[in-house]
Amino acid sequence: MTEADAPTLRPRRARLSRRTRILLIVGGAVALVLALVAGLLIATSLAQQAAADERRAAAKAVTEARSALDDAVRRIDAATGSLDEAITAADAGLAVAGPGLDDAARPALQGARDDAAEVREAEAEAEGEGMYGDQIVAQPDDDDATASTLRRQAELYADDSTSATKRAERIEGAVEDLETAIAAYLTAAQTAGEALLAERADAADDVRAALQAQLDTLPDAEPAVLADTLAAYRSAVDAVIASSDAARTPATPGGTGVRVSDPTSLTAVVNKRRGLAADYVPPGLVTPSGIPGATQVRQELLGPLESMRAAMAAEGITLRMSSAYRSFARQQTIYNGFVAREGVAGADTHSARPGNSEHQTGLAVDLDDGTGCNLARCFADTAGGRWLAANSWKYGFILRYGDGWQPIVGYTYEPWHFRYVGVDVATDMHERGIRTLEEYFGLPAAPDYG
Repeated sequence: MTEADAPTLRPRRARLSRRTRILLIVGGAVALVLALVAGLLIATSLAQQAAADERRAAAKAVTEARSALDDAVRRIDAATGSLDEAITAADAGLAVAGPGLDDAARPALQGARDDAAEVREAEAEAEGEGMYGDQIVAQPDDDDATASTLRRQAELYADDSTSATKRAERIEGAVEDLETAIAAYLTAAQTAGEALLAERADAADDVRAALQAQLDTLPDAEPAVLADTLAAYRSAVDAVIASSDAARTPATPGGTGVRVSDPTSLTAVVNKRRGLAADYVPPGLVTPSGIPGATQVRQELLGPLESMRAAMAAEGITLRMSSAYRSFARQQTIYNGFVAREGVAGADTHSARPGNSEHQTGLAVDLDDGTGCNLARCFADTAGGRWLAANSWKYGFILRYGDGWQPIVGYTYEPWHFRYVGVDVATDMHERGIRTLEEYFGLPAAPDYG
């Protein structure tokens, strides 16, 4: 076969039927449509999720803004209550007048009070204009509320919260200003009282101590009890003035009885029937150091007092002194003050007439422990009172006016009054169970000035 006679060789081509081609085209179209639908569904879902998230965020903003508003309104209510109390306290305090108060300080307190009242009036007007949060557009639980309407509600609450906070701050500022003015007024009163106490040094020790106690606490008084604080303070001031005035009147005659032969003796007995000369001043008067409130005593007491102070300190007890040496004139002032208030009979039960006071010997001390029972019977029940009653003899001191000893010593119970007689005598009295110097030395009882 020649090349010309050979059959023509051609590559075979795959042939698809018409139906197959149609099916392929349709399938592709369907896939495309499905892809588009799926895309649309996903886009719609994402959009819905985003819208839901936006709405939740807006709802949360509404809740937070409303909470902030509620907090601000509560601040207004609390501040308004405090302002009312402070104004009432200032009015009551300004109504208290008299010696011991600084009249020059009153205008400042009155001005602060008036400023506070203006703020309170403005607040009352604001209250009359309606409550905050009245503008309601939408709330988180409104199903139909859109994110935009909720955001608008949050903005309204936020605006109201800002306004309410400013109101609260204005009221709180007025409260602070008025309370500061009240504190300044009390401080001025304290200064005036201290000046009066210094000027009225001739008042009795007990009323002076009572006024000092008031002065110590005056600046720390709360505004709510301003009137009561000032009233108590003024009462203490009046008592000091009355005692001082009484001391400046002619003195009641001194006691009766024999004169002590040797007033310098550490065992000299001074009572209602054994007295000292008006011009007697004990030798070697010194003021102990390290003992709060200490005044002059005989030199011989320094060592025993310091040893006793150290022993008490080791047990956590403070030793304080209220009074020690008193001159004839000082005792005269004190006694006359009691006479002015209680009469001679009343004064004689607990206060010596000038010339018949152990304090003039420089050997007697009035002690306390700083727990608030200074020159009071309750001192017997304090740690210091119990310690001294049990141990003072070891250092040469004896309790001079015990409970129930009045028929012998002449005075009612004074658990704070101790007398130095020396360690030997104090120890002997303790061991033998002898209570009084009158009994120890075999002297007559001295219940009165007979």
